[in-house]
Amino acid sequence: MRIEILMVGRLAEKPYRQLVEQYRERCRSRLPIEIIGCRDLEEMRRRLPDTEVVALDERGPEMTSRELADWLRRKMNAGRNRLTFCLGPAEGFDAATRARLPESLALSRLTLNHQLALLVLSEQLYRGVSILFGEPYHKA
Repeated sequence: MRIEILMVGRLAEKPYRQLVEQYRERCRSRLPIEIIGCRDLEEMRRRLPDTEVVALDERGPEMTSRELADWLRRKMNAGRNRLTFCLGPAEGFDAATRARLPESLALSRLTLNHQLALLVLSEQLYRGVSILFGEPYHKA
């Protein structure tokens, strides 16, 4: 399975970009991650696949790292070849976009800027892979 992250805007700030790239590189052989910047929600909607799309939204359910790993395992075992996460603009998703996003997930109840949300998602995907493959990164 591969991960696609659609986000409105782009990852511009250097410290965030470097950290996100480190986690992407660590995941590359087991869970490749592609990040695609979109100009606006209209472009995001055009790029959305028909299945397996997850909105990152503070109103979605929260998971522990182990629950996220189990959730990823279920997606992998279901034979999914791609899982798309969507990071909306600061104003959130409009009704037209929300209608195309059947599933949601909260990284936190806190409001996070896009740079930080992408970093947290990248780290948690790497942590999930580490848990699934019994690697020592996850200590809890």
